[in-house]
Amino acid sequence: MAKIVLEHVRKVYNGNVVAVDDMNLEVPDGKIVSLLGPSGCGKSTTMRLIAGFEDMDEGRILIDDQDVTTWPPNRRNLSMVFQFPVVYDTMSIYDNMAIPLRTLKMKESQIREILHDVSSNLGIDENSWGSKASRLSISDRQRLSLAHAFAVERNLYILDEPFSNIDPKSRIKLTKYVRDIQQKKGHTLIFVTHSQSEALTLSDKIAVMEKNGRLLQFDSPEEIYSRPSSTFVGWFLGNPGMNFFKCRAKRKDGRICLDGGSFIASGKLPLAYETKITEERNIILGIRPEHVLVSKTAIDDYIPCHCNFSEPIGSRLLAKVKL
Repeated sequence: MAKIVLEHVRKVYNGNVVAVDDMNLEVPDGKIVSLLGPSGCGKSTTMRLIAGFEDMDEGRILIDDQDVTTWPPNRRNLSMVFQFPVVYDTMSIYDNMAIPLRTLKMKESQIREILHDVSSNLGIDENSWGSKASRLSISDRQRLSLAHAFAVERNLYILDEPFSNIDPKSRIKLTKYVRDIQQKKGHTLIFVTHSQSEALTLSDKIAVMEKNGRLLQFDSPEEIYSRPSSTFVGWFLGNPGMNFFKCRAKRKDGRICLDGGSFIASGKLPLAYETKITEERNIILGIRPEHVLVSKTAIDDYIPCHCNFSEPIGSRLLAKVKL
């Protein structure tokens, strides 16, 4: 297992395209950390830098306190699964999975035992072991790629959006498998995704990134969801994201009240927030949609609004309202 540390890592393409900007990140030993963010924010580049497939322009990377910045990928003792699976089409399914084990000079009987366990967990039929990998669907090719990665014990496993090409039912099973095997063996695992549901379900910690490869917040899923560090994080996590209101914070009778123009919130703010506001100033109030109570009839202390659009989403109704 391994602790991964990135110190002031920076990567620029073509002299002016910033892919990763001053990244400082510590992946704890034996934990699952997700890199979450929109497409093009530098998640995959960060993973390729950790794996050694890219050279950085600034900073350094440490694995278990060893500086591996200049080490080639084969010295870093890690496995990486790409979004588009790397499979050897001319080889059998069995041989594809056995490659990393054979490089370790393991006995064939031992290899078969390991692959039996991996195949059963990933839903790979042993009767198909002799078939050519070229016959597999994109979903099955990704299963094979995961089997290739998890067949051998590594310090670190990097998964770069491995479930994006897999059908929803199989995705749930594979997500559970990854989580189960990580908890059983204590692997350190870095998971790249743009899916907040995958990140919230799978991760011990989440690193939220935005464009130009900037790290905005790194914390537990619960903390990031409940206490986002910026409006971007509050909006990006959640379906739908947070509602934001521009307010003026004022002191009234020794307590803080928030003047939002069409409403005034007073007497209900947590004391922890009140201690941060020592003078009158502008702030942004963020409210999760699930924390809003709605009534079709007037109720004291409720804020009157007009619903101009509603959208049924399964068991929920998404209402867009204007104050």
